[in-house]
Amino acid sequence: MKIDKKSNIPMYLQIYDNIIDEIKNGYLIQFQKLSPRRKLSKEIGVSEQTVETAYQKLVSDGYIISKPGSGYYVSSERVWDEEQRKMKSRIFNFSTNGVETSKLPFQTWSKLLRLTIKEDTGLFQHGEKAGDWCLRKSIRRLLFRTQNIKCKTEQIIIGPGYEDLLREIFILFGFEKRIIMNNYYNYRARSAALQVGSNVCYVTNDKDGISVSELNDFSDGVLYQEPTHDLPMAVTLSEEKRKALIEWTRNGNGRYIIEDASDNDFQYGKNKKTLWELSNGENVIYLGNFSMTIAPSMKIGYIIAPEDFVKWWFKKKEWYLNRVSRIEQVTLSKFIDMGYYEKHINYMCDVYKEKTRFVKETIYNSVLAESTKITGDTAGFYCNMFFDISLPEKEARELCIKNGIKISALTSCVGDVKRAVLPENTYNIGYGELTNSKIRDGLNLLADIWAKYI
Repeated sequence: MKIDKKSNIPMYLQIYDNIIDEIKNGYLIQFQKLSPRRKLSKEIGVSEQTVETAYQKLVSDGYIISKPGSGYYVSSERVWDEEQRKMKSRIFNFSTNGVETSKLPFQTWSKLLRLTIKEDTGLFQHGEKAGDWCLRKSIRRLLFRTQNIKCKTEQIIIGPGYEDLLREIFILFGFEKRIIMNNYYNYRARSAALQVGSNVCYVTNDKDGISVSELNDFSDGVLYQEPTHDLPMAVTLSEEKRKALIEWTRNGNGRYIIEDASDNDFQYGKNKKTLWELSNGENVIYLGNFSMTIAPSMKIGYIIAPEDFVKWWFKKKEWYLNRVSRIEQVTLSKFIDMGYYEKHINYMCDVYKEKTRFVKETIYNSVLAESTKITGDTAGFYCNMFFDISLPEKEARELCIKNGIKISALTSCVGDVKRAVLPENTYNIGYGELTNSKIRDGLNLLADIWAKYI
């Protein structure tokens, strides 16, 4: 900190301004202790009273707090994130990654967490490679109740989230199996495959889902599919198409399906049969995760795999240590077994269904009403919108970015542009983490900036 003693600005105000700059620029963070008065006064060559006067003004303006007998600390209310919060308030992020976390029963989770730690301090040690047995049993019972999935507890493997489990699966298959994906691909799944050097191939998909006739041209391979509300097309496969996919696995050797069940819990209507159920657990690897149903920071996912695949998994992972917190695993097991998880899911289905209704209502009450087609609004926390506007997509997106609106165009997730079937200006509109007021303001702003291009 530098003080100009020749300046007309009082020295206590110079100290005051210096500390504010350090807070706003992130050099001082929330709850960080400031230098004691005596130490700072010696460093910059002023009296302790001058430093005290500066500190008191910082306290009165809410930048720091005083703890008697301890010193002065940066306030959590005025850290450098203040500017970020101002910027964030002007940004409307319609991401498909966000989920509503404010409705999570925090008190219940906190109570179960404390109980878990109190009951077993041994949970701080390494556990089983496949995850704690209690959670694997809880998942087995949960999926039987909710998805009619029958499997053995030994067939369930816990892992640190969706992407990590996908990468592990792709690594196991290595270069022996090509990875087959929808031409409108899930960017997280594709990224996981490319990171480990997998050979990715694409099959045409449209409003009804993947083209089975094209898929049948592949004599082998690993097909990645989201049968329910797939990202980014938001298509839910019919029972007939699901059965056709199972037939594909049975009509040749070396054919597998990775069934991504990310949106299975958030269907607004009756659940369709899973690929796992239709296949009786043969050649299907069922992938689930709790990041999208509870909170993104909860990096707990799981797979259910055929018994021969599970044996292969452990043979290849002789020195593997499970990286998921055992404390979180056991807490989640309690959360499931005591009925809190299903209660939370049922509640969140209503929350997301209402948000979907609000999104549609907002658009249909705007100037874009006659120029917008909404699809994929029967599950989850995002839908697709096609905007019939005269503005080219590249310019439309640039205009959105300029005005603080973040939306994802489906053209950004196309493997083979020659097989693209959707027109430009078709977008994913995610609203999981947004409040209704944020949804309304963001969509109304979108309508305003595109109004002259209708």
